[in-house]
Amino acid sequence: MNAFAKTAAGLFSVVGPKSSDPLQAERICSALIQKLSEDPSRNLDPRTWQNAVQMVPNQVESATTSQTLNRTMPVSDLPGALASICANAAGGGKAPVSLAKPISSYLSKYGEPTAFNCLILDQSDPAEIHLYLTCLNVTDGRSAGNFSIASTFLSASLNLSDKQTASRIAELFGRYGPPSDQPYYLRISL
Repeated sequence: MNAFAKTAAGLFSVVGPKSSDPLQAERICSALIQKLSEDPSRNLDPRTWQNAVQMVPNQVESATTSQTLNRTMPVSDLPGALASICANAAGGGKAPVSLAKPISSYLSKYGEPTAFNCLILDQSDPAEIHLYLTCLNVTDGRSAGNFSIASTFLSASLNLSDKQTASRIAELFGRYGPPSDQPYYLRISL
């Protein structure tokens, strides 16, 4: 890999049961992908991702946190570390193996990413959609093998058992189908 190349990556993932009909999470994901694709020069900008997620209406709860982690590891372990951070955000602090492995596999294709945005829409429960956005920026530390990872997490929930929320979501996202099989989309079935 070219040492002067900066690699940025983005991944959209929907978690839910196998279904013959598209999940609402898949429809929302498809709409967000389309929104972020409108301006290719900004489609990997973390603020653009945050703004897009915050445009989803009727969010029951929303929280944003930022932190910087200092890690020492071989460069080859970086994709796994970034995947673990994203899975931890979606798993409430415990990295579900079912999320970390496919995210790590996706990231491994990009060598040593210096920036990574990961949006996970979890509709494991048919009555709720949990959105987890993790934006990561990796910088070299002071010594070899030392990395500083700045992360911003945004989480929100949609209560689909609320009729008004469900109707608004169906109205806005009902025309979208599931995202096509794109290299930046991952469907994880439970």
